[in-house]
Amino acid sequence: MTYQQFPEQPQYSAPPANLPIPQPPHWSPPNSAPPTLPYGVIPVVPIAAKSAGAAVALELVLGIFGIFGVGNLYARQIGLGIALMVSYWVFFWINIFLIGIVIGLVTLPLTWVVYMVVGPLTAARGVTRHNMGMLR
Repeated sequence: MTYQQFPEQPQYSAPPANLPIPQPPHWSPPNSAPPTLPYGVIPVVPIAAKSAGAAVALELVLGIFGIFGVGNLYARQIGLGIALMVSYWVFFWINIFLIGIVIGLVTLPLTWVVYMVVGPLTAARGVTRHNMGMLR
């Protein structure tokens, strides 16, 4: 009976003691100054993408109850969102007073329909601008 002979295993030794210890590529010693960028280089900060469907849903669902502008706030159009909220209620109370001379019966639902169209459209546009990085 013959046995198969295996080649001898190579003998490994410890690395020399004078080799430097490799560091991770972005390693910096503690309490050091942050890295500086070359002149004219603007650091890019990633932004989270937003959903146009969520912005439109916020406008439509809350708009049923007369709360407009929330979808625009979600889309980071703060000024437009607040303007929609305040202006709707200003027009609402003007239309309530106009009901006394009957024209408010036409303008009150018409105002609501206009806000139900304009609010979601501007919210969707704002999300698109936000996701493209076109922040104001």
